[in-house]
Amino acid sequence: MNSWERVMNTLQGRPADRVPVLAVLGAYGGRLTGTDLRTLYTDPAAYVAGQRALQETFGFDLVLAPFDFSAIATAFGGETAWFDDQAPNMKRPAVRNAAEALALPLPEPERTGRLPFILESTRLLAAEYREQVPVFAAVPGPAILPGLVMGLEAWMETVLFDEPAARRVLKHTGAFWAAWANALLAAGAAGLVVTEGMAPAEVMPCELFVERLLPHLRTTFAQVRGPLVFHHNGGRLGPILDTLPGLPGVIGVAVGSKDDLVEARRRLGPGLALLGNLEDLSFSTSTADEIRQRSLACLEVAAPAGRYLLAHGGADIPMTTPPENLRAMLAASVDYAAGARSAL
Repeated sequence: MNSWERVMNTLQGRPADRVPVLAVLGAYGGRLTGTDLRTLYTDPAAYVAGQRALQETFGFDLVLAPFDFSAIATAFGGETAWFDDQAPNMKRPAVRNAAEALALPLPEPERTGRLPFILESTRLLAAEYREQVPVFAAVPGPAILPGLVMGLEAWMETVLFDEPAARRVLKHTGAFWAAWANALLAAGAAGLVVTEGMAPAEVMPCELFVERLLPHLRTTFAQVRGPLVFHHNGGRLGPILDTLPGLPGVIGVAVGSKDDLVEARRRLGPGLALLGNLEDLSFSTSTADEIRQRSLACLEVAAPAGRYLLAHGGADIPMTTPPENLRAMLAASVDYAAGARSAL
């Protein structure tokens, strides 16, 4: 069974030879190919070479298109911060308030800034790994997208204290969000990972998220022509998990390392895939055996219920992570499957 079959079967609740193992390793591809990160995140051929090296070295069950939300911020007129040891990030938003955000023209996915780089990288990866390894693309959640346009602090103030203005901004940026999501799917992405930064309990009270932002997610998700995985973006999703089943297009939910896998499955029910919940920042400082044991612990808790994919909890795994630590995740899945078969 190849990675495509393994992941798709798991997402659909069908038998698989083992639990799929997923890892975000965009910048790590640059480490393997000796490519500086500015080149990696601007040159499609360089990015694809990095992902090819990752597949040849480790063989994870998912390939991720460039995970770089700073490209969206700069497409609206913001500025990117570049680093030598991690993926680029937003340095400065385009505007500072809702009125200015509403006056901005919407970026064109095929023409604006570095968005064409992400689309072309997706096309090349989808062609290379067609029906062998699924290629997913990450997108910011529709409710956090305005934070990339006007800054998170200004956006939070708008949501909390000026609900009419927040609705107008969401409608304006939502048009771009749907166009961008569908452009990635048209480029060949098998699905999208939606990292909704307004959903975690540490960011927004559950009641407020459900009242003011969840309706916008329903509207925008309904416009997308492909499957979606809802991602925690680094926080706890526990309080809102039971509101996610039934969202248009959502086939799975990735929970963070602070969420409980048993409780997450209970609240999600059996109809959605569950991804998570290894803590990723410790990958570079732990031993391979520690990573393997943590991975096995997740598998023992979550795999018996089915529709589970082993994954870490955040964005890029640190570039300083030893290769043996990454192999330990895969080894845990193989060992768990062998143990489950021998117990039959």
